[in-house]
Amino acid sequence: MTTCTLCDLDTPDPPITDPDVDGAFCCRGCLSVYRALGDVDPDAVDGEDIAAPADDADVPEDADTAFLSVDGMHCTACEAFVEATAADHDGVYAADASYATEMLKVDYDDSALDEADLPDLVKRMGYRAAVPDVGTDASEEERFGRDEIRTVLGLGSMMVVMTLYAFFLYPSYLGIYPDSFLRESATRLMVFLPMPIVSTFALFVVGFPILRGAYVSLSSGRPNMDVLIAGGALAAWGYSMLVVAAGGTEVYFDVSTAIVGVVTLGDFLETRVKRRAVGRLGDLDFGRVREVTVRDRAGTHAVDLESVEPGDEFVVKRGDRIPLDGEVVDGDAAVDESLLTGEAAPRAVSPGDDVVGGTVPTDGRLVVRAGPDATSTYDRLLGQLWNLQSSNTRAQRLADTVAALFVPFVLGLAALTAAGWFLYAGSVEQAVVTGVSVLVVSCPCSFGLATPLAVAAGVDRAAEDGIVVTHAPAIESLPDVDVVALDKTGTLTTGEMTVTDVAAADPERVLRYAAAVERDASHPIADATVDAAEARGIDDALPEPSEFTEHPRGAEAVVDGHRVLVGHPALFGDDWTLPAEYSEAIDAAVDAGGLASVVGWGGEVRGVLTVSDTPRDGWQDAVERFATASGGSDSSTDSGHRGSDRPVVVVTGDDQTSLAAFDDHPAIADVFTGVLPEAKAAVVERLRAKHGAVAFVGDGTNDAPALAAADLGIAFASGTELASEAADATIVDGGLAGVERLFDHAETVKERVRSNIVWALGYNVITLPLAVAGLINPLWAAVAMAGSSIIVVLNSSRD
Repeated sequence: MTTCTLCDLDTPDPPITDPDVDGAFCCRGCLSVYRALGDVDPDAVDGEDIAAPADDADVPEDADTAFLSVDGMHCTACEAFVEATAADHDGVYAADASYATEMLKVDYDDSALDEADLPDLVKRMGYRAAVPDVGTDASEEERFGRDEIRTVLGLGSMMVVMTLYAFFLYPSYLGIYPDSFLRESATRLMVFLPMPIVSTFALFVVGFPILRGAYVSLSSGRPNMDVLIAGGALAAWGYSMLVVAAGGTEVYFDVSTAIVGVVTLGDFLETRVKRRAVGRLGDLDFGRVREVTVRDRAGTHAVDLESVEPGDEFVVKRGDRIPLDGEVVDGDAAVDESLLTGEAAPRAVSPGDDVVGGTVPTDGRLVVRAGPDATSTYDRLLGQLWNLQSSNTRAQRLADTVAALFVPFVLGLAALTAAGWFLYAGSVEQAVVTGVSVLVVSCPCSFGLATPLAVAAGVDRAAEDGIVVTHAPAIESLPDVDVVALDKTGTLTTGEMTVTDVAAADPERVLRYAAAVERDASHPIADATVDAAEARGIDDALPEPSEFTEHPRGAEAVVDGHRVLVGHPALFGDDWTLPAEYSEAIDAAVDAGGLASVVGWGGEVRGVLTVSDTPRDGWQDAVERFATASGGSDSSTDSGHRGSDRPVVVVTGDDQTSLAAFDDHPAIADVFTGVLPEAKAAVVERLRAKHGAVAFVGDGTNDAPALAAADLGIAFASGTELASEAADATIVDGGLAGVERLFDHAETVKERVRSNIVWALGYNVITLPLAVAGLINPLWAAVAMAGSSIIVVLNSSRD
């Protein structure tokens, strides 16, 4: 069997081909995408710009894969350390960690390792790993609680030490108190006994993640800001401990505790935003079927899903989720496929029809034969999402990039400064003080907070505007998006079925009879029919039906003495009279991209209801704004789209008939129809290769891999949970207009991140020479450092 040239899925036999296109395809959607975008090579795209999975070249096909949430990854160096630690075990083929999402993917040999033992792989230096809990937020609440406690302890320790300084040490240093005051026994007992204890607790307990981050960054050869933070804090603390032991009074415990307190607060703010990305991703497993009712010669009995073999038959009742892909061997039902396709209308299935795992029969009872692989489409989509979320898909923050050069420079400068002053003044104290001053004044609290505080403030402002950003780095990269890809159902449309037209000689009577029959039915078209009756004020006058019977494609009941049949035109056979005007109404409904619900009684069709998925209000204006929005690179100017600044494309599983209105919009560059759920991520990669950075807007579970694969995934809160969890941002209020507001917030964040970093660098350019010259002691260095941080905070939070 061959695989699809676009998405690598298995193709049918024979595969879908076209004489004008090289390759074999699994569906017409992939063929149309490749025809438009196949002249570009996704592999040629810069790896930093795409969501690429880990290198699986050495991973056997039969390897098991587990996904762990990791608590304690403090920086990008932790990411590399956790990866190396996990991979350095027998039975582990590969490990791929992501600091951004705090996830670890492990490919392993289940004969050598048990899944329950995998968290032990990274229990070094205080890291904690666990398989995400199913259906509970307990683990996330515990982790968040630990962060809150650490932040409170850090700030509390800083306040205790600063209070002692404010009442005792600062006045003495400024000459307000006599020199002998700090040497009195009572003062030393009240000040110099508790202060070292509190400072030691703050540095080594509260500041442990900082010290660990410094250690692992040096161990991995990627020095980061934690090295400077830890170096300055340790130097100030160590020197002060020696001074106290020698009976001196010139101590710098305020510097060490202030460093820990400020940085811990910044880490807490960043972590609070970051963990929204995958805080409840493990709960998505709750939608998976764990137990299956198998039918065999002994009858029906429940077994674990893993026990089902290809060809086994299993029973699915109304409302239960179909556990595996397969073929219907008995029963008729209307199957709700909205979880996977996003389409509101159910699909009627009968013996011989294929069904996919993750869909739900809304009526009837089915017996399904498991497919040749005994797998589920839902599980495959969920697996793709885990892969994309657990891999490192974003470039390192600008602060960490600069730190790779800045940190070694400052460390070397501090060492040279201390050595120079020792040789010049012959004083160990002067050498230590100037060296600490260099480290402290350059201690990048403001630099380290420049990005996360600006992002956190932007996220908060977006939340006030009805936009929830669940992956903080996305709001930084959004202004550079070059192409916007839109799903149709639930994105350009509301995803809800509504009656848009009633073609009948007596429309009110036809709608009243149809609503009376459909009132007890359980599918979206029935709901739309009843809602239409309610909207027209005739729901209170609905007659009471009797002898109600529901069919896979409709329903019937006796209403006012007439046996009324409502449903798909195929239900009305040759024994029914179909007037020409209603035949034309059926064709018109299909041509308009809707569905025809036929109503008849007495052997004659009496009317046709056109049921459609309603377009969102203002979708035309929104698409126009996406196409002409500022930002992005100039790559779109050569894309060949219809005269807009940024290409906008529609990617959907629908057929062409329901896309006419969108295809005709002048701002839409391309419409790709019939794209399978698994292929949407491949479409995103092709778009990226041709245009550049991709923003994907969708809301269905079938959109989840594409949302996660895109440089920016945007979902609507009205969509499925899987789509929202895969997205980088969720529009809670405002529809498509909210997407454009998200672009505005992202531009603001980008500008403030840049201004914060410029300030932090400029501050260091001015203060470092002063510290080297001995014109700033550690005390004033700490004051300058705190002032710099306050400026960053104010700049990030201003309206």
